[in-house]
Amino acid sequence: MGRILLGTGEYAATPYYFENLGLKVYSAEELCYVLKENAFLLDREIINKRLVRWIEEELKLPELAGELYPLLHKKTPAGAFAGVILRYTGFYDEETVERAEEIYETGANLSVYEKLKSRVDYLVQNGKYTAAILEYEVLLGKLPVEEKELTSKIIHNMGVALCGLFLFEEAAKQFLKSYELWQDKETLVEYLAAMRLSMKEEDYIAFAAGHPEYYEETLTLEKRVEELSAAWEESEQKRYLDKRLLRKVQGDSSGYYAETDKRLYELKNEYRESVGS
Repeated sequence: MGRILLGTGEYAATPYYFENLGLKVYSAEELCYVLKENAFLLDREIINKRLVRWIEEELKLPELAGELYPLLHKKTPAGAFAGVILRYTGFYDEETVERAEEIYETGANLSVYEKLKSRVDYLVQNGKYTAAILEYEVLLGKLPVEEKELTSKIIHNMGVALCGLFLFEEAAKQFLKSYELWQDKETLVEYLAAMRLSMKEEDYIAFAAGHPEYYEETLTLEKRVEELSAAWEESEQKRYLDKRLLRKVQGDSSGYYAETDKRLYELKNEYRESVGS
């Protein structure tokens, strides 16, 4: 259980300055916020005597500083160091702290551009597709020309985000652009999948027939479609939908439509949340 949710330590007369972020913090709350929200960008630079001394002298938290001083002389991972601070203050629950530690671990030894990409990837993983696309575009504008592989990966993930918004035709363009920049066969399969989802079946068949160079990848895609279809037939959700349809067939149309409206409402809310930031 955390010690105190608010008011841990004192307000610093002299702020601590994160040079690579260009940020100043004056309190334990602000320190924890920066450590959590910028886990994608921070690394072992946070493990330094200056920060620990600031926590001890400015925030008046000698107990926390006492836990941190021994870590300065070990090969302590940045995530573990940040985790000690986040757990001590109790501002975040354990799940949030563990997630922050994982992000630090993921970002270890990555370049600044790879860290920025990881931060945006996190938005995609959490369904924030519109925000992710905008940030990917900004990041692409910053990348050096020689970063071809990373550029390809970012463009690919833009395609993933567009799929999340059901913009399959636009997603296909991004997957193809990514593949042309960096020849990854899996990206080519994803391009074909997006094309398949954006077209009528007969149009996709004609498209595939007109591109014999994609023959192996089309076979790979169709195999996966068959596997997914088989898994769907055995899924709990499929059985649930079948039961609802049976209710309609048996004459309980009012119950069927009530449940359908409820589920549509839930799906709409989930979609609004996913594109809301």
